[in-house]
Amino acid sequence: MTTLKIDRSAEQLAEELRGLEHVDWPAVWAGPPNPGQALDDWCALFGWRPLPGERVLSVHSATGQRMTLYPVHGGGWAPVQNLNWSTWHLRADSADENDLVLRRAAEAWNAFESAARTALGDPAFSGSWDDPAFPEPPREHHWLVQRENRLEDMDPYRMAVWPAAGPEGCDTVLTVNLGLAPLPGETRGALINVDCYPPEAL
Repeated sequence: MTTLKIDRSAEQLAEELRGLEHVDWPAVWAGPPNPGQALDDWCALFGWRPLPGERVLSVHSATGQRMTLYPVHGGGWAPVQNLNWSTWHLRADSADENDLVLRRAAEAWNAFESAARTALGDPAFSGSWDDPAFPEPPREHHWLVQRENRLEDMDPYRMAVWPAAGPEGCDTVLTVNLGLAPLPGETRGALINVDCYPPEAL
């Protein structure tokens, strides 16, 4: 049998996205202060509660979702490169279930992508890993995966992108991530992730 490790609902995803509508994104990208009262106060600005950690900052949102803020550079919390959370995670328990994981991920995607549309409107792009219109990274070390790697690993398996409405917003990306293509006998997992990035030309 497959194992469902994270199972937030599509409705919860929509609620989480709506909870970010009025976040002060420039303050988020500038990054949090060091742990202590200043960090507590900073998180409270966004309705977040900080969780114990050293290398990256994780928070609980007002909806109860655990979110992680990844820094641009290791060894510090600021500035922030992206805000990330996982809303669904399914793993195969044996290699013969890998195709089942892909089918169930595609089914789950439909519900989560539709829910995201209720909060964010229509995406600029929504499609599968082999879509001819899949956006290509504009430069090296971009968050978009290089074409050859995407085609080899089928990752991201699905992706939708909502560009920022202005310079003080965020680019919101919903993906089904599979990771590296499995070797013979290896099992596969699928995660539905949300990433928020500083706005840029895609």
